[in-house]
Parts: sequence; structure tokens; C-alpha cells
Amino acid sequence: MENMNGTSVISSSLNSFASPWWFATNSSSSSWAISTSGELARPGSTTSLILEAILVMSLMSIQSVLLHPKFEGSTASRLARLSLGPIIVGWWFYFPFRLPVQPLETRNILPGFAAGMMILKSLEWTFVAGPYHLRTLKTIDGVPFWVKEPAPMPSSCGGKSDWRELALWTALQFQSFRGLRWSWGPSTPIKGNQSTFTQSMLELARLQLVMLPCLAFLIHAQDRSTNSFDSMRALLDLGVPSFPGLRYVASGFHSICAMLVISSSIEMMSLIPVLSTYLLHPLAQKLGLSSQWCDLVNPQAFPPQFGPILEFSSLAHFWGKTWHQRFRRPFLFCGGKPAMALARFFGASPQIQKACGAMGVFVISGLLHEYPMHVFERAPHPHPRGLFKTFPGSFLFFFVQSFGLILEPMIIPYIPKRLGGAKLWTACFLFLTAPLFTRDICRPTGMFTQYHVPQEWTWLHILIPAPYATHVLSPK
Repeated sequence: MENMNGTSVISSSLNSFASPWWFATNSSSSSWAISTSGELARPGSTTSLILEAILVMSLMSIQSVLLHPKFEGSTASRLARLSLGPIIVGWWFYFPFRLPVQPLETRNILPGFAAGMMILKSLEWTFVAGPYHLRTLKTIDGVPFWVKEPAPMPSSCGGKSDWRELALWTALQFQSFRGLRWSWGPSTPIKGNQSTFTQSMLELARLQLVMLPCLAFLIHAQDRSTNSFDSMRALLDLGVPSFPGLRYVASGFHSICAMLVISSSIEMMSLIPVLSTYLLHPLAQKLGLSSQWCDLVNPQAFPPQFGPILEFSSLAHFWGKTWHQRFRRPFLFCGGKPAMALARFFGASPQIQKACGAMGVFVISGLLHEYPMHVFERAPHPHPRGLFKTFPGSFLFFFVQSFGLILEPMIIPYIPKRLGGAKLWTACFLFLTAPLFTRDICRPTGMFTQYHVPQEWTWLHILIPAPYATHVLSPK
């Protein structure tokens, strides 16, 4: 979900080190032993981290509010944002490594992702020229759309703004990742949410039905003896007969399951908060709240995170339309635009500039996915991740996608359409490169460790959405 899910990610990260279970003794589990020497928090560290977090979030709020049109053209506001950037970025970079280490079974990858997102947001707010402008949800032929609007003239937005408007404006900046409400958002029209409450509930059930069998297969394929996975053995255990090429079929099936688990979990975590807006929006209208506040909880403002997952037509379409676009803006601003500017500075052709931009985007994408894995698998861990010591599979998976995007215009014309054309190319490229990523996230000591094994599932695991069941139900 565009806004509400952003808040939940940040707040869950901040709440995580304030919760008592962060500071419980890290006892040995059945799957691995952990040494607690030097790892537990010292007395007072909880208060210190909370106070630091409040201070840093306040500094980020200053960065954000200085991008309001009220401060357009102000050199002082630009310098203030620049001066705050190094402090904020440095603090967020070390924040997840300062949290007390948990047992493997209760570790969470969210603090690492939250820190990464805050780093990218602060980098943008540090260097962007600004200002930002809000845009409204338009109804075209009865269909809600987020559309690109021309920026208002400076004279029309330089009036006084009270503290409530600035507070709401700043809160929306923190919560916005796809930028649907903002002038920096997608330039092409984005269709709003047209689902009713009943349709949303049915979609939630569909996502659960897709995720559970895929998750069960991924967990069953894990091989603790090698800290890897054996997808072919999992298929054989399910009764699939052995035949030449089964290993490749199993690898492809494993990649599809991993993709569906990730997409379903992200969509469910976004959809569940949206369900509340079907009640809050009519309530806000009955209370006579302003249109700005009503729009904040309008269900139409929260379209799905993903497009039809198997309807991709190329790698560019898959990463630009099918997959979620939550990190599109920071990837472009922190990776794509600087890489293109650097290529332009050295006199590269427009084609080379575009290729460098694609590489820059996926370098930042790879770093954002690699960084939380280093946080999650830091020592003490059965297989701790070390800089320049552990194979950076997550980073390489995303980095090689840029080469696929660069090469596909030259390759696709040679693939007959009767064989699948661009769709065949995209599927083959993703399946060949996916193991770089799945070997990181799907191994027994990876990020799926938090899920219960299928043998322990009860009827509650079937009813409660899987991303929440692991936290709601008793630990393994």
C-alpha cells in the first residue's frame, strides 16, 4: 500500500528495539547455538536508541518540510538539507547493527530494509532541487487515475501554510514510496483501486491460497546439511517421477515459488491496512473532514502493488510495470540519474547514457537487497555473512538484470513469436539468474527461517495471512 504500509515498516523497525523480547536472553535453539557474550544490550541502551531515533526522525522531518513549495528558491533551506544529510545517512547505516542480536528463529529482516529505505529517502531529500507538489486523484470516465499534473506557478503556492498543513505534508512524504500523490511520481497515468471491500477480501484469500503451497515447497526443499536447498529432491518427495532434465524443471519451479511468495507477502501486507479505509473513508465524510483528510483514507487511492505477475512482455516491462514500484524513485534518483550524468560528462552517446542509467538503477537495487541480508546474517550466526567473504548473490542478481535490459532489444527480434518471443526471453533470463537471489533468501538460515515448517501448521496458519501468522502465532 502506498502510504499506510510505509508507516508500518518504519514504525515496526523502531518498535522492534523498544520491545522486551529484543533484550531477552538469547538462548540456544534446536537448530543452532548462539553465544551471548558481548551481544546483549547494556542497561540504558533502549532509552538511548529510542532518543536517538526520535532525534534523527526529527531531523528528517526538517529535511522533508524544507521541500514544501513555501521554501522554493530559499538558499538557506537548501543548505540546511545538505548539512543534515551526512548525519542522518550515517546514523541509519549503523542503526540495525546496533540492535541486540536475536536468536535465528526470531530474527527479522525489516530493520535492515527500513534503514535502507530511510538512507535512500534522506539522500534524495539532501540533494534534490525541489520543491515537491501534491497531486489529487482524478476520475476519468468513472475510473480513478493518478495523473501527472503541471507544477503550479510559484506565485500560486507561496502563501502562508499553517503548521497542520505542513505536518500532514511531511507525514505524507515519509509514507509515500511510489509517489502517486506527488509531483515526482509516475509520469504515466496509474489506475486507482477499483475493488470493493468484498473483492479485496477475496483477493486476500486468493493471495493466501497462492502463497501457502509455494511457501510449503520452499521450506520442504531446504537442506540443513548443506545450508542450501534441493528443489529436485522436494519434487521427488511429492511423487514426481524422475526424468532427464528434472533438475532444471525443479530449479525453475523453485524460482517461480520464490517469486510468488515474495509478491504475495508484499501484496498481503499492503492490502490488509487498505481494508480499514473502506470503513474510515465514509466515516471521515460523515464527520465533515476536509477533502484532503478524506482523500488520505480513500480506498481508491491505494492500487495494488503488483501488476499481473505472469503477463510480462519483456524484462523492461517486468521490472517497470509487473513488479512492485516501491523503490523506483530512490533507484532512479540515487543510481540512474547520477550514472547518466556521469556518462554525459564524459561525452557518451545517448545510448550509452541510457545503458549506464540502467546499470546505476540496478546497482542501488542490489545494494538495498544485499544490505539487509548482512544485517540479518551478522554474527553470531551458523553461516555469518561477511563483506568480501560471502558470495554477494543478491547484489549480483539485480546487477545482471541491467545487462538483460541492455541486451534484450538486440536479442528479442531473433526469437520467433510462435516460440514465445519476448516472453520466452524474459522467462529464460529470470530463471537462469534467479538462483543467485534464491540461494540467499531460501536457504535454511535465510530470511524464511521465521516461518513454521508445514508439519507444524494448524488451521490458524491457513486462516491467518502467512506474513502475519509467523508473528501472531506462538514461535516454533
